[in-house]
Amino acid sequence: MLALSILAIPNDNHSDEDASLISDAQKDPAAFRAIYERWAVPVYQYFFYRTGNIADAEDLTSQLFLSVYQSLPRYQHRGHFAAWLFTIARNLVRKDYRKQNREDSLETVQPLTSTSDPPEEYALAEEIEHLKRLVQSLSKEERELIRLRYAAGLSFADIAIVLHKREDAVKKSLYRLQAQLQNLMEQNND
Repeated sequence: MLALSILAIPNDNHSDEDASLISDAQKDPAAFRAIYERWAVPVYQYFFYRTGNIADAEDLTSQLFLSVYQSLPRYQHRGHFAAWLFTIARNLVRKDYRKQNREDSLETVQPLTSTSDPPEEYALAEEIEHLKRLVQSLSKEERELIRLRYAAGLSFADIAIVLHKREDAVKKSLYRLQAQLQNLMEQNND
């Protein structure tokens, strides 16, 4: 299963690193830069996969980090900074969608290759496009689960907190989704 295997498996153990970064930033606001550098890419990717628009993703990323910077002095780390961060991110996206009165969507990915590229690259691009269409056909909740795990790189524990579910339920849902997508991809290859 080529297309599913290209999804990066997130690192589930950032709590100690986050605790240190938070403590430093609470003591010295200039140290906030390390938090930004650690989380800017996952946050941006999450927003991009939610909005499908570079400008909106950049704007929401800026808004998020401004909010986090302002709230950090009151933040009490309990081992799930990512869950706190992405709860704020989800709320920002919801607020933005209500304000702009638009639908939740995935990004519009341009094809990676053309038919003049080597056959293996073209085949991979076709497989990725098919996977993208399958993901777009999922429910909002299922797409959000995929975004939180693979675009944002959150741990199962953090996703459970963000979605207000039990960790084992999140794992089962994601594994079931992966199996469903893999079956559909394999059916397409037959």
